[in-house]
Amino acid sequence: MSDDSSEEFEDGDPIGWSAIDDSVKAIYGDLEPMHWGTVIPYSLGGPDPLTGVSAYPSRSQQPHFHYVTYGFSDLYEKEGDDPEWSGYGFELSFRLASHTHAEAPIWVVSLLQNLARYVFDTGRGFGVGHTMPLNSPICRESETAIRSITFVRDPELGLIDTPNGQVEFLQVVGLTDDELDATQSWNAEHFTELMTRQKNPLLLTDLKRSSYLEDPEFADQVEERTRTEGASAGIMTADQFRVIGHPSAGTFALTIGALLAPGLGQRLRGRIPFQRNFSVFGEAGELRFVPADHFSIEVEEGLTSVRLKPSQAESLVSALTAKAGTFTFPDMSGLTLIIEPTEITDADGNITDVIG
Repeated sequence: MSDDSSEEFEDGDPIGWSAIDDSVKAIYGDLEPMHWGTVIPYSLGGPDPLTGVSAYPSRSQQPHFHYVTYGFSDLYEKEGDDPEWSGYGFELSFRLASHTHAEAPIWVVSLLQNLARYVFDTGRGFGVGHTMPLNSPICRESETAIRSITFVRDPELGLIDTPNGQVEFLQVVGLTDDELDATQSWNAEHFTELMTRQKNPLLLTDLKRSSYLEDPEFADQVEERTRTEGASAGIMTADQFRVIGHPSAGTFALTIGALLAPGLGQRLRGRIPFQRNFSVFGEAGELRFVPADHFSIEVEEGLTSVRLKPSQAESLVSALTAKAGTFTFPDMSGLTLIIEPTEITDADGNITDVIG
């Protein structure tokens, strides 16, 4: 859909909502979706940030439900200052393989609302290639191996123009834990491209599937490309780290949560040997790992830089596991690495698990 700048709209017209409807209608025609709406707006204290979620039954590729959100973009008048993008610049979609369900399960709506809470509370949007561990099965009532997600551009809805700016439809795709590890060491976009060749061109999330890495040919392709290409992602966002002390005082400790540690190790292994920086951003500022020909630590306002050789990065990777402990390194004098347990909580703040 193209934006007709000559068209005039009244305040309060659902012009952004209509643009989404028009895009979905191009695929499903007049098919009536299941729709979940929000009674009390989030801005007025309601629990759900998204204004609505629709789900369409589809028989493309195989029977599945195609969910589409309303609320990350400007659904009515233009609210943001960016003339190019509407709202956060995206809406989410999700494709759930249907085996026995006659109606679209509501747990997907809860998942999408939880992702919206993260965005609305932090102001951090999602993009193609982003990944996120869920720390539990994607559907808590199932025994599925799908416990993480990544984001791709929806292969049917794509990118649209609206009167309020562009909107990209980001499809949430379920991953197993070992698949998430593989994307962190390599490239999430390239990994999902390989997934599309496994009879899954629409990247449906199937709760019954096992890891694609159980296929030796698939695993060999991932291993070879990881070895030759390294990791593409240069940053991650996490609040599970602290810097204690100062190298000039001879005491410097890097404290990492056990949940964060393995993913950080995977990324360092895919970045430092390829002469690429890697940064972690959080409440403590920026923690930057930099390839160098000798080890050093530099602390500035809001930035801690750890310079290290590939062999030293590998020493760190060996210690960065989901197990609590304290580590020192003969070839990195002055550095202490502390892995702390991470508490997993539910939406009400109750501790449901402890990692490490």
